[in-house]
Amino acid sequence: MEAYLPLILSAVGGTVLGPIIAKILGGSGTGGIIGGVLGGLGAHYGADAAGIGNLLGDAGVMAMLGNLLEGGIGGGVLGTVLGLVMKSRG
Repeated sequence: MEAYLPLILSAVGGTVLGPIIAKILGGSGTGGIIGGVLGGLGAHYGADAAGIGNLLGDAGVMAMLGNLLEGGIGGGVLGTVLGLVMKSRG
């Protein structure tokens, strides 16, 4: 379970911040949720591949906070894009 905790926290960060940022920037809430989950997971894997996965440290709470923030950033970006695309189609 401990191996999946960073992925879960990244997805939660993207799910929470994705719709908020998408609404602020003019997208739709539904696209923000879908984009938030996908963007959060993508940002986690991208940060690990780039070697910048643990900017806040490896110790317990700071690592969890870092995973939430990277998921929130990735989810916000992809949530905004998907939200704007879904809004323009419907």
